[in-house]
Amino acid sequence: MSKNKKIIQELASILGISGNWINKYTVVTVFFIVWVMFFDEHNVFAIQRIKSNMVKLEMEKKALNDEIAQSLKDIEDLKNNQEKFAREKHLMHLDNEEIILIEQKNKK
Repeated sequence: MSKNKKIIQELASILGISGNWINKYTVVTVFFIVWVMFFDEHNVFAIQRIKSNMVKLEMEKKALNDEIAQSLKDIEDLKNNQEKFAREKHLMHLDNEEIILIEQKNKK
């Protein structure tokens, strides 16, 4: 048995695989997989970071869409009844009136 064959057999026994599996194709394939997973620009960690950023942006998009819907509702309310809008949203009042604010706690 040649020296290279002996080294391959020892390496295979350490890895717990058959010696026939260690050849230039498997070595290159394993090297390629390791390179793509850890050292490439689009590695596993970068993809995970992009996915978490995407989830955060989707949540922000939903919140902004809710704000837009509320703003459109406020605009419609302003067009229909300006005095009610001013009193409720900006707490405006006449000189002889008092404002009493009642806060409700949301149960969640």
